Amino acid sequence: MIWKAILQYKQIIFSRYTHLFLGLLALYGISSIITYTTPLDKITENLKRYCYTGYGMKMPLFSQNIREIEYYREKYKEQLGVLTKGLFNYDKKDEAQAYFVANGFLYDSWQENENHSYLLAKIIEKGVHKRESPEEVRFDYLILGEKKIVPFSEYVKGPGTGAFVSAGEKAIYLYKDSLEPLLRWYFESLWVTESKASYHFYGDPLSYSLYRDLREICEDIFIKRHYMNKQSAQQTFIEEGFRVFLPTLLSMGARMAVDRNSNFPSDYQYLRACLTGLSLNPNHTMFYLLKTERLYTFSPMARKGWKAFSQRLDLTSLDKITLEQISEMSQSIFNSLEDSP
Repeated sequence: MIWKAILQYKQIIFSRYTHLFLGLLALYGISSIITYTTPLDKITENLKRYCYTGYGMKMPLFSQNIREIEYYREKYKEQLGVLTKGLFNYDKKDEAQAYFVANGFLYDSWQENENHSYLLAKIIEKGVHKRESPEEVRFDYLILGEKKIVPFSEYVKGPGTGAFVSAGEKAIYLYKDSLEPLLRWYFESLWVTESKASYHFYGDPLSYSLYRDLREICEDIFIKRHYMNKQSAQQTFIEEGFRVFLPTLLSMGARMAVDRNSNFPSDYQYLRACLTGLSLNPNHTMFYLLKTERLYTFSPMARKGWKAFSQRLDLTSLDKITLEQISEMSQSIFNSLEDSP
């Protein structure tokens, strides 16, 4: 089933992350000029190596190789200085951000829990969102595509552990790549030669939750077979799926914007954002994901939120849980947790 495929995918990618910086060290001897031809490509590749060797220095697994990693990190730093000369100072975040934004990418770096994190991702869309209720808030947001450089926590814990939403200094970041793999796995599990019937979507809680949120597009593609070309159908499904989830993500972003300058711990801020999103724009899939290992890994505080749900709703019968119940319970739990991490 789809959940088994997700777990297998996570294991494969986690292994890739575990050995990533060793591969980077091996690649250092091969000039990036051979593979990458544009200045942007060369800068991006060297920045990636510089950031990931920095991450590697924080990993206990590679403590025996710390001097070697430090050596290569310095080499990448020197190469960055050469490649960025006359373009921007890579040590100054504002200059680096301006360069990458001009080329369609979001670059950011920050310090959290004694670890330095970097982010580089394609900007898919920019926008401004205003919400009137329960409190007025207006914020800039960026919808980001696949990350070229992931934050430290995501690097350590592997894929499937990244946030759906996070707060930058100047904008709220909405991560399309946190939802797209889920939609892709779901599509692949259902795309077969014969048409589907509605009961085919009830195989597991995640599939059923996705079907309830995306019923119209699921029926168009998998039952009515309006799309005969797989590539076109998959692209339509992913884009429509993200569009359906976007209101929830924007509501999460609104809460992030309100709490951005608070002293709340980051995982508590994320729990508050999840509960706000489910309260204002509830959906079954985000509700189901709140109880999964994915969110637990990113936010231990999610356990507290899910425990509260389990005390108030019958979680063994997801088909009986309505969007209205999810909204009401989310708001109630948010009120009970407010200002008390």
